[in-house]
Amino acid sequence: MTQTIRKWTTHDLPVIQNVLWKTWMEAYSSFLPESDLKSYFSEHYDLEALTELFNNPLVSGYVAEVDGSVVGFMRTTKDWEENKFYVSSVYILPSFQKRGLGLALMKKAAEEAASSHLDRVWVGVMVQNRDARQWYERMGYVVMRTEPFTMGASTVEHDIGYIPIESILQQTSRPVVPG
Repeated sequence: MTQTIRKWTTHDLPVIQNVLWKTWMEAYSSFLPESDLKSYFSEHYDLEALTELFNNPLVSGYVAEVDGSVVGFMRTTKDWEENKFYVSSVYILPSFQKRGLGLALMKKAAEEAASSHLDRVWVGVMVQNRDARQWYERMGYVVMRTEPFTMGASTVEHDIGYIPIESILQQTSRPVVPG
């Protein structure tokens, strides 16, 4: 099994939509109605919106591939006004989680932030998304504040904080689980 992390291309955008939707359903459907997920998804992740993100010079995107198929996605944003580097999205298809792909993406983000002379990566995570919260916490996640986050008609609590770059880079992957 060959695992690769690479920059996204416009050809990846439809596949990224699929990754996003499947991981959203797995991660969020227990506490957000599907109608709210669909509403937010169609507003923020249709092909036009993804193309705008792709063309934004402050946004970078990476995909995780297994044997040439895209199974994960990460989007980062540089905010020069705040002097912060955000991982805005990181999603791995449920059947490919716990194979080190998410960590490989986060290490790519840490390297990108370090090249901009920053010492941390900022992330946000829904409080009810316990698996993602625990994953970030294992990397050294420090919560700075909690804010409301609205998807469709639903509002949930969203923690915002950072992970020190050195903490991410020192992480080791769990053993790869055969597929």
